[in-house]
This record gives sequence, C-alpha cells and structure tokens, in this order.
Amino acid sequence: MCLFIGQLMLSSCYSLVLCRFNMSSKTSGLKNITKIWADQDFLMLLIFNLLSNATAVVTFEDVGSILMILCISALSATIESCICRLFKNRKIHNIVLSCFIAAHLFTAIIDSFLIVNFNLIFTQNAVGIIAETTPEETKSFLSTYLTIWNILLIIGAVVATIWIISWLARKMVNNKPIAVTSMVLTILGASVYLFMVYKHATTGGGDLSVSQLHSFSRYGYSLVIFKNAHEDIKTLRDINRAVVAERQEQDAPTVVVVIGESFSIYHSSLYGYPKQTNPLLSERVSDGSMVVFDNVVSISDHTGVVMYSVYVANGSSAPSSGNVLFPVCFRKAGYKTALLDNQYFVGNGLTWINDEKLSDIMFDYRNKESVGLDNNLIKELPTVSEPQLVVIHLMGQHYTYEIRYPSEFKRFSASDYSGDLTDAEREIVAHYDNATLYNDYVVDNVIKQFEDKNCILVYFSDHGEEIYEIDDFMGHGNAAQRPTLKYQMRVPLMVWTSKAYQTLHPDVVQRLKDAEHKPIFTDNIPHFLFDVAGIKTEYFAPELSFVNDNYKPATRRVLGSIDYDKYKEESTVKARY
Repeated sequence: MCLFIGQLMLSSCYSLVLCRFNMSSKTSGLKNITKIWADQDFLMLLIFNLLSNATAVVTFEDVGSILMILCISALSATIESCICRLFKNRKIHNIVLSCFIAAHLFTAIIDSFLIVNFNLIFTQNAVGIIAETTPEETKSFLSTYLTIWNILLIIGAVVATIWIISWLARKMVNNKPIAVTSMVLTILGASVYLFMVYKHATTGGGDLSVSQLHSFSRYGYSLVIFKNAHEDIKTLRDINRAVVAERQEQDAPTVVVVIGESFSIYHSSLYGYPKQTNPLLSERVSDGSMVVFDNVVSISDHTGVVMYSVYVANGSSAPSSGNVLFPVCFRKAGYKTALLDNQYFVGNGLTWINDEKLSDIMFDYRNKESVGLDNNLIKELPTVSEPQLVVIHLMGQHYTYEIRYPSEFKRFSASDYSGDLTDAEREIVAHYDNATLYNDYVVDNVIKQFEDKNCILVYFSDHGEEIYEIDDFMGHGNAAQRPTLKYQMRVPLMVWTSKAYQTLHPDVVQRLKDAEHKPIFTDNIPHFLFDVAGIKTEYFAPELSFVNDNYKPATRRVLGSIDYDKYKEESTVKARY
C-alpha cells in the first residue's frame, strides 16, 4: 500500500512541476504540453525503465502485461524526469539523474543474471533465499558465477548500454510522435495506478501483479512481503510453546533424520547409475537393513522451502504463525533433541531456522558454526540420554562440488566421461560424482554411530540437481522452466533400521519394504517420523505416513502449478551422457 501511495505522491509532484512549466512557458498548444516528453532526460529514463521492467515478461508473458509495462514505464520515466527538473543546479540535477539510471541498471543486471542462469526474476522468493544463504554458500555461489570474465563482460555491457541509450535519446529529442505517444502512455499508466490505489483503499483487493511490472515496486514489494513473513516468527514461537505431545511406547527408538543437499538420484548407483557412487550404502541395502524408495518427489527446488515443509507437522511450505514444528512435538514427548547443521546457524540469517528463541524451543543442543567437510559434523554428536531425536543437515553435493570432498575421494576424473560434453563440463561432472561418493561415506559413518542402539534413520535430499544431463545448465532452482522436472524434483529417500529396532518393530520393517515404490512427497516425512517413533499428538495424520495402513498418497504432487505426476517433459529432452 505504501508503494502505491508513494507512486501517487510522485505523480502529484509531477503535476506541480508540469503546471510550473506550463505557466512559465511562452510556447503554446501541443508543443508546450508535450515538451517534457521530448527532452533527452525523459527519453533516456524511458529507455532505462523499459530495459529494467522488460524482464518481468519472463513471468507475465501475455500481451496485456506487455502493454502495461509500456504504460508504467512511461509513467515512471515522467515522474523521474520531473524530479530531476526540480533541481535547477545542473550538478545536482545530473547526480539525481545518474542515481535513477544506476538503479535501473542494477535491477536490470540482477534480473538478467537470474534469467540467464535460472530463467527467474527477482521476487519475494529470491529475498527469502538470499536471507537463508550462509556465508559459505555465498562464497560458493560467487566463485561459480562471478568469474573475472563475467565481471568484465558486465562492465563492458553496462558501458555499451549507457552509450547506446544516450545516443538513442539524443536522436529522439523533440520528436513529436514519440512525445505524444509517451504522453498517452503516461496518462494510461497513471490511471492504472490510481485505479489500483482506489481498489486497495475501498476493498482491500486489487491486482497485485501490477506492482510486479515495474522493477522498483517489485523489489520493494518483495522486501515488504518478506518482512511480513518474518513477523510471523514471533507468533510461531508462541504456538510451538503450547504444543502437547506424548510417547506411546515405553521403549522409544532413537530417531535420526539426515537431510542431504542437491543429491541427484541420476548420479547414484543406488538408483541405477553405472558408476559406483554409493558403494557403502549399497552394502546396507544388500544386508537388508536399508530400504531405498524410488518414487519420491520434493515439494520444491529451493532448500528454504523444503526445510520448512519438512519441519512443519501440519503441512505448509511457507512460514506461518499457525504451524507446529516436528522437533517440538518430539521434545514435548520426552525426547532429547539435537540439530547438527552445516548450513544454517543461530543468528546467521533472518529466517525461522536462524531464530535463537525458536531454536531453543525445538532443540536441547545445536552446533554453533560450520565445521567444513560434512564428516566433521559427526564429531559434534552430543552424548545424551535416550530416547533422542537427532537432525543432521549436510552440505552434501551443493556447488561448488570440488570443495565438498577431501582429496582421497577423488576417484572420478574428466576422462571417465564421454558423450556430448565439453572438457570443462566433464570435469564438473567428475567433481559432482566424487562429492556423491564422499556423501555416501558420510551417511554410512552416521549410521555407524547408532548401530548398537534401537534406532531408525531416514536420509533424503532437499532437492535434486542438474549436471549438464540435457544441455549446458548446471544447478537447481528453476525446475518449472526447464525442459523436464525430474532431475531437480526427484530425490533420494532411504530408511535404515538397526538390528535392535528390527527385533522390536518387525511390523514397521515389513511396511517399509512394502512402501518402497509408493508415491511420496517430502512433506510426508514429519508424519512418518511420528508414526515410527510412536509420538501421540493431534498434529499426526496417519494418512500422510507412508508406512501407515491408512496412508493416502497425495493426489497431486505439485511444484508451483505443475502436477508432477501429470506433466509431460519436452520432446527434445535427450540425455547427453
């Protein structure tokens, strides 16, 4: 609402400046009215507005939205030009003009980067992802994408863009058709914003997508939405303090939840990959202690969304004040709870998982900082009385892949790969497979810590990963825009049980084996945990536990608006190796 009122205030400033201009001008008629739309400042700002706002076409592809972008860009350029005109001192005038241009260039660069690499633009989801990003992830991200050549390319592109737009603006000065067209578009743009303000003032409704069509309001709106979501954390604490839960079993098992990162089942020998990337876990499958599930889909291709959906016991992928977190239920039922996390830390971020007070409600113990390679996390395991819940969140195979494993796990090299790949791509694929091999060692090492206990352990990954399987894309976060969802959305899920657990719960072990081909959504996991641990709470839904007799698989496993089980991948999809 503040954004819309701000636009209205700026429109008023424009009207005052225009009236002042009209009163002082000695010219008459259309030439006088359209003069503001015919000077170089306005024309430069118009082109820069179009440059920064045009990225919204990635999300809003219809003709109506494109016309709206033209109108809103003209309105914005008019307002910005009028603000510049308020400053008679030429130096100040040029500084203000430069600030507007720099802001448009900044948003255009950010959106262009996201489009080229992920086919996305900056929205409130991006704000959440940035807020949840750890320093280690930021370092990896920058080293992957912000190379010296990319920096030089950006600088060159910026210089060339400024020169070209300045040249175009000079060529269009005092062009009456352009001035009249700009005036009409400005009036239409002002009408759209005024109508939207009216709708919000009178009904509280209105088309919020309009605010997404201008880069400034889209960025501002995204920050406001994120701030509002962050406010829910305060209520989330109160809701979880009031949770009631109890244990149904006297001999309650130790429950271990291991959450991987960017694990592609298409690079796992457990799922048929020809290279032996999971030799140790394959042995666990062979001895009958581990069941591998082959029809599991993640709720999202972003870690933050998945983490929340997995922690929430009453089914949600977005932070909300009414949600209950599963570790709280375990703790209220008498479990000692611990979190070993190699990505998120208390106070090192702005989201629910970094909140100190909420963390204290969920866990008795939590590590304080990154430990480097994932196997070091095992050294942080606390010695506590049973029963216990241990949640372990690994860095897994998150890029940059070559820093996710020690040198002794460098088993694969570029020469091991053929197919339609460049030498650089083969090298990266080899690094990914080595990271997967090391991840196999880490998970097996976690299992070893609990072999002598009455224990059930579940391992799954937050999402998958693409590693040049179908084209030159590597990473995750844009599954909905890719030719196929499967590489990013299918995830591994495996459950290991100790001999003691098998003896005490043979019925659960059998139901695990019976469920290995059932369709599963990652947000089923909290209910599975309640079921196998015997946690009695009103938040447990038997129909969502895939080992329960009452399990009802989700009728729609949806990523955004795409039903995973009904979509058809593009006919051009063909594996490159």
